[in-house]
Amino acid sequence: MINVVICGDCGEKTLTRAVVNACTKYGGALVCDGDKIYSTEKEPKYLVFSMCTLADLYLPDSIVVLGKALMQIQKCIKLDNTVCVLDTDNNAAIELLGGSDALAVGCSMSEHDTLTVSGNIDENTSLVSLRRNLRTSSGVIEPQDFIVKTDSSFPIYPRLAAASVLLLGGTDSTDGFQF
Repeated sequence: MINVVICGDCGEKTLTRAVVNACTKYGGALVCDGDKIYSTEKEPKYLVFSMCTLADLYLPDSIVVLGKALMQIQKCIKLDNTVCVLDTDNNAAIELLGGSDALAVGCSMSEHDTLTVSGNIDENTSLVSLRRNLRTSSGVIEPQDFIVKTDSSFPIYPRLAAASVLLLGGTDSTDGFQF
């Protein structure tokens, strides 16, 4: 099972919904979200934890997705040996990564990020660019463009973060993603 930890997604939980929708569509998810625990498949590919507060974390080889509400996430959590997905416009997320040996996957509209949106086909469909090699458990994914179709209620970062989780989990992007 692939461990995914979402930190700092409180309120409407848009980031969590995008990641859970993506994981559900591409292998299923066992979800632990606050006071809810549920499974979308009998044998899910992903184990998704969504945390608004977090005092300690030690899950090597996991994917950590950083949201905007990181003030209740302890600065001393152990991100070593993880891959962290973050919005590079989020200074708190960048600060949280400082000093760790976590691999970072930046997701925003910047040309310097690992994943970015190259264009929008319509309000539900984006052309996403993977701008550099991405190491996954199953190998290396080379730079490429692919389509991501989602509910229009998902802003850019949740779309890109969910696509990053799928790529890091070894899901083939040849036909794009729809979640």
